Amino acid sequence: MRKTVFGLAVLFALMCVFSVGAAAQMARDITEECNPTSPGRYTTNLHDGKYTSYFSSREQRNPFVEFTAPQGEKAEYLYICFGDMPKSWAIEEEVGGEWETLLEGRYDYHHVLLELGGKTHFRLIDTSGKTTKFKINEIYVFTEGELPDWVQRWEPTPEKADLLVLSAHPDDELIFFGGTIPTYDTERGMDVVVAYMTYSNTTRRSELLNGLWSMGVRSYPVIGEFYDAYTSKLDDAYSRWRKRDVQQFAMELLRRYKPEVVVTHDVNGEYGHGAHKLCADVMRYCVPNAADPAVMPELVAQYGTWDVKKLYLHLYNENAITMDWNVPLASMNGKTGLELAQEAYLLHATQQRTEFVVTDEGETSCAEFGLAYSTVGADVLGGDFFENLEWSATPRPDGTTPEPTPTHAPTPTPLPAETSLPDEKPLLLAEMPPEALEPVQQFVYEKPAAKVAWPEEGQQKDDKGYLLDGEYVYENAEEGVWFYASPTLVVRVDRKFDSEKVLTWYEAHVFCDPSEERVGAVLYNPEKPQSKHVQAAEIARKNQVVWGMNTDYYTYRLGRKTITGMVIRGKNVFFERVPAANRSQFPNLDTLAMNEDGSWNVYMSDELTAEEYLQRGAVDVFSFGPYLVRDGEINPFISKMTNGKTDQPRCAIGMIEPGHYYAMLAEGRIRNVSVGVNVPFLADHMLAAGCTQALNLDGGQTAVMMFMGNQITRIGKYSGGRTSARATTEIIGVGRSDLIDPTQKPIYPELP
Repeated sequence: MRKTVFGLAVLFALMCVFSVGAAAQMARDITEECNPTSPGRYTTNLHDGKYTSYFSSREQRNPFVEFTAPQGEKAEYLYICFGDMPKSWAIEEEVGGEWETLLEGRYDYHHVLLELGGKTHFRLIDTSGKTTKFKINEIYVFTEGELPDWVQRWEPTPEKADLLVLSAHPDDELIFFGGTIPTYDTERGMDVVVAYMTYSNTTRRSELLNGLWSMGVRSYPVIGEFYDAYTSKLDDAYSRWRKRDVQQFAMELLRRYKPEVVVTHDVNGEYGHGAHKLCADVMRYCVPNAADPAVMPELVAQYGTWDVKKLYLHLYNENAITMDWNVPLASMNGKTGLELAQEAYLLHATQQRTEFVVTDEGETSCAEFGLAYSTVGADVLGGDFFENLEWSATPRPDGTTPEPTPTHAPTPTPLPAETSLPDEKPLLLAEMPPEALEPVQQFVYEKPAAKVAWPEEGQQKDDKGYLLDGEYVYENAEEGVWFYASPTLVVRVDRKFDSEKVLTWYEAHVFCDPSEERVGAVLYNPEKPQSKHVQAAEIARKNQVVWGMNTDYYTYRLGRKTITGMVIRGKNVFFERVPAANRSQFPNLDTLAMNEDGSWNVYMSDELTAEEYLQRGAVDVFSFGPYLVRDGEINPFISKMTNGKTDQPRCAIGMIEPGHYYAMLAEGRIRNVSVGVNVPFLADHMLAAGCTQALNLDGGQTAVMMFMGNQITRIGKYSGGRTSARATTEIIGVGRSDLIDPTQKPIYPELP
């Protein structure tokens, strides 16, 4: 099966018989000549040959992309590389001025080849009837003829696998497993299922498909939906992906595809990556338990149990073997498995700026593995994942069966006596980690200790420093203290003054239980987010927000000759055009992502796509910048900036730890009260406060802070003598209190 390379060779030979000396007619790419159009959108990224860019249609009901073949040409094939798979789609052709369905869409492959049968006017359309949009990495229209060998026509994932390769991310299957896939799948003709925990983003999903195809793989892989996130600890990886979900995913792979052998990552995560550690750990749990009907019985009812014969882990020290990936493979014109993996890695364009390479040398050599579990005894000869197992090649679509490379032929050996009896337990070559057998716990962030002084004593508090019941509010504008407490939220705002610098600033510490409270965007009109601008305090009052401050004021950039930046609110992508990172313009539109689990991260402006933010758990993404602190270090770009050096009203917000956030606002342009601060001062201050992530937000007349529905910070005089904050469409806020009357007007402070 799947060996189209041979099929094309046979086809070519037959055509030469009937067309002496004539080359096979090649299909012609006429995509650009078909003038693809989509309502309200340029289609440049639809067909630019770059999988790192993508086309997104306008969000509407039944979005479509329409094609008209050039005069004298007919479209025979349509090759679509979807970014996101539509819920319902079709290919329609125009007949007598009406659109009729030509082909119903399929949902099994993200790269799909369609045979159009020589059409001249057709369209790809979403047929769900819902307001949505297309996201497409690449699309191609071809005439009749032989298609280029990079055009993919995928076959179903094997129902029964010989080998299961579990990779944490796209490209890991190449960097760490080397020639495994082309050697066993393409050369030996075995049924190999390649599975990924995450596809990272739509670009990398296309890259993994391109890489597999280039190595001769024709069976579609299994691509998980876990979002990509770097962790160094195994427990953190489990908490992000949820241990129960991970074990369910891995166990379903084993019981559904029934592999004889499983290959996956290093227990130490190769270079310490928590997701890699997780792959090794979850398979050490699932492999020996896959045959036990008492473990995850819901999967037993669906797929039955399965006895996996062998589990190999990369770089495993015990029962170690070394694979030879330098053997020429006849099925791939003499290229070695290592060469094929290296060439496939080059198709992962987004990863070429990293330090990783595909090599069988060094500390993370892709040739070093160890047998961690076996029911057929230990390896003796080594160098073959199928030693002690019988196997047979799967016939190709053209009816031929590949002959295995002699030096890699399996070497069956008699089963050890201790494993020959059916009542005996399988040979466990390493003791299972005790934690793998513990009941699955769903990770939940604990609320951080509210280590902050209360203005008054006597309130009943829990062991974390939160109020036991009800709400407690203390406000003293003259003293410069604003305080709120409930069982899930503690906020303290302090006004401070430096007479030597003539500087007044406000520090806000917010402590909350991330499972109950969330700091994030509060919109004045969620249905029409940019429709009306009002005072920030009005938004806080209307929504009964306990504490709030201004956002990035992205609406200022709308309609002007500038890029809006990445704007995501409530997981809805408002705008996603971003500038290059660290450009000289101020602001440079670096971002702050507030994630669903309570963690925050800052990024350079062009570091992630909107989809990548969402996959990493972002709920709100704000763009202003520059970022001030990242992973506990000040942004080195700040010292090189030509902007942001003068003292002005400025503000910033950051995370000290999930559930503990800090904001600082410096008043400015107020004679004898406050001159403001510069950006380097702001960065130093946020780091000194303990922030591990922090972003500079819009300052000047935009900078404002609210408490219990009232504005507490003052605005310096601007043009026309105005002392009110800029009107806005949203705020950053947390908490809701019925002590705030939404029908009353907010209170504003007066200038001294």
